[in-house]
Amino acid sequence: MYEETTDRTLLQKTLLILLLALAIIFTILMAVVKSQPQVKWADGLLRPSAEGTANLYTGSIHGSDVAVRVYPDGTDTVVDFTIGSLRHHTGRVTWPDGMISREYGGAVPRVDIFLDDLLIFSGGCDKESGSLYRKDGSRESGLSVIFNTSSYWSSYQVDAFDVIFFAMGPATVHRGNWAIWGVTLFISLLTAVDIAFPLAFFYFRYSFSVNNPEPSDFYLSMQKVGWVVGIAVILGLYIWGVTWVP
Repeated sequence: MYEETTDRTLLQKTLLILLLALAIIFTILMAVVKSQPQVKWADGLLRPSAEGTANLYTGSIHGSDVAVRVYPDGTDTVVDFTIGSLRHHTGRVTWPDGMISREYGGAVPRVDIFLDDLLIFSGGCDKESGSLYRKDGSRESGLSVIFNTSSYWSSYQVDAFDVIFFAMGPATVHRGNWAIWGVTLFISLLTAVDIAFPLAFFYFRYSFSVNNPEPSDFYLSMQKVGWVVGIAVILGLYIWGVTWVP
């Protein structure tokens, strides 16, 4: 007959300490990542900062160091893109006098967007949303200037939307999801109860339908395997929660 005891095996103690450590570590990590605003661009994240009158956005995206520097030049806004050590492009946004009437009503100020001294867009821009409109008032859905490199960035096309995105001051996001963290912590607590009191859930499940239920050796062995697998899943959930991007 199996008897529940208050003594914990080395495996139980180790797994309980591991669960506690994971909860503490990922709670701290969540607090840290939530305190750091970032900007989404090119399927990656950049850290915003300031340098005098310039705004900087830096990070590593798809294996390349990326730096975007935005600064005023008279009434214009200049956007310098540095991607890796070989690729550099300069965008410029100017605001000529006049308005562009949108096809669905309202008007937006005129804008000219240059990239490496080439005019790549001339029309209107909604300063609140960053949406671009052609001179006939229709909305611009996409346009690109292609640059060839030998890396991932050869398939990325820096365009007018990239230039206006940084020139207008991009919105920031925060990595991490407290809801995922909370669910994972709850699962961790249930797992900790199962490890500390191995028969608690067993008796809860069978005591109402079976007189004096007893776990088999196979059940107890598989339960230990379940603890290890469960903690691996919990670790994965914690990582998912802390790396989640909205």
